[in-house]
Amino acid sequence: MNWRSDSGFSLLELTVVLAILGLGFAFVAPHFARSYDGLRFRAAVREVADGLRGARGIALSQAREAVFVLDVDAHRYRIDRRPFKPLPDFIDLTLETVAGEREDSGRGRIRFFPDGSATGGRVILAWKERRRRVDVNWLTGRVAIAEMSP
Repeated sequence: MNWRSDSGFSLLELTVVLAILGLGFAFVAPHFARSYDGLRFRAAVREVADGLRGARGIALSQAREAVFVLDVDAHRYRIDRRPFKPLPDFIDLTLETVAGEREDSGRGRIRFFPDGSATGGRVILAWKERRRRVDVNWLTGRVAIAEMSP
């Protein structure tokens, strides 16, 4: 008798492998979602800091006042006269600035002057147990990111 060797996999073997892969993905997928939101949180912190630095750069380079506007309620910000840019809705925002720069309860400004100084202020971004603050020094206008304890 001549036995022929069939190469390949049986339907049962393929089904078992797919079931194992499916179970593995079910355990790993939630971790990817959490880490993705963590990446978006860190990106939003950098984006706010870059926006503040951009407003300072406009004030210095164009020798005029420039403002960074943060709309806490609508989760968006604007640099000087440019259109608003959105921030992720899952992030809690707080703006601390001088009283004269608050437009209403949900919107305020940090103003930069041609000499590099600013009105000063702080933007706090929070998500779950993570809290970061973006500080603007009133004297130098320098922008710094710092981690806050929960």
